[in-house]
Amino acid sequence: MQKADLQMWKRIETRRLLDHPYCRIVEDDVLLPSNQQQTWWRFDDQYDVVCVICQDQQQRILVAYQYNNAPQRVVDEFPGGGIESHESASEAARRELLEETGIDAHTIQAIGSFLVHNRRSAQRMHVFVAKDLEYGESQPDTSEFIAYEWVKIKELNERIRSGQVENSFLLAAWSLFCASRGGN
Repeated sequence: MQKADLQMWKRIETRRLLDHPYCRIVEDDVLLPSNQQQTWWRFDDQYDVVCVICQDQQQRILVAYQYNNAPQRVVDEFPGGGIESHESASEAARRELLEETGIDAHTIQAIGSFLVHNRRSAQRMHVFVAKDLEYGESQPDTSEFIAYEWVKIKELNERIRSGQVENSFLLAAWSLFCASRGGN
């Protein structure tokens, strides 16, 4: 079978299983290309998200560290968050960077996007590179306790190669960053 041979599943009915301010889960009855009916759960995405790779004049990258409750450890990440209904992805990227780090980017460039959890979600992560930086004071959300470090590109690549970085969002965003630079 070739990619072009694959067919869409038909959604017959959708039921809400969980409605939480941060997560909605629904269950679909779907008709598969084989004409078999199946039940499939998925996230009913409320909004897309952004991720910002912040690069200073010394070509260093801002890596954030934040405790994550699910794996119960500190995880490497890039600044980012949700796109609010009244803003564009680039506006959200600027806002999130400013709120979380106090950094205002005079230049912000979209370099791509990817599906966050393609088997269970249509949510996209929009990735930006921020440059021409002005430093101020951060105003993170009450549940955000974030540390930061400026890391040379070579050092970040070494951390990734050695397995020290395991956040899939950071890894996917970094892949887009490297591809936007011609693989370097």
